[in-house]
Amino acid sequence: MKKQKAETEKEPKRKKGPLLFIVFLLLLFLLIIGGAGYFLLSASGVDVKEKVFSALPFLNEESDQEASSQSTNSSNTQNQEMEALQKKIKEKDLEIENLQVKLERAKAEIPTEENSKEIEASTGEEEGSQTAEMKNLVRSYESMSPKNAALIISELKEDQALDLLGQLKTEALANILAKMEPDVAAKYTELLAGEANVQ
Repeated sequence: MKKQKAETEKEPKRKKGPLLFIVFLLLLFLLIIGGAGYFLLSASGVDVKEKVFSALPFLNEESDQEASSQSTNSSNTQNQEMEALQKKIKEKDLEIENLQVKLERAKAEIPTEENSKEIEASTGEEEGSQTAEMKNLVRSYESMSPKNAALIISELKEDQALDLLGQLKTEALANILAKMEPDVAAKYTELLAGEANVQ
């Protein structure tokens, strides 16, 4: 025993320094090669992360759970947005229906050629009430947003739209025509100009 101890003491102790240095250099080399490979593959359009996650099943399950939770959150958000938009559409539809009813009332009170003789024979009060109704209708269109007014007027019959447009203030008329489709706005502009030339 003593001999073995003496022999081991005589043997020089191996130094760990050079071995650790070689391992460190090897790891550094692998790190540089891996990083360069990652950047080259990423630059060439390869999704390196997806490849790594698909190769490692324990990571893939977590990413699937995250993706499904994100998908659920986005679908909930989309549903809420859809409901809000549908609510706005219903409100706008009701507003359009109310305005169409007002327009029909005003249209019924607008004199036609057949009953023009009857209207001429009627008292000035009746004429005043009819023009008051039309003025109220015109004011409601002038107070409405130009976009909504343009949508409603575009749906009216041509003669109704011309009657209404002809009584609007210049600024309101310009704003409404600007919100119409270009061909519709051009048609009404031409018709209004024709009426102005006739008068």
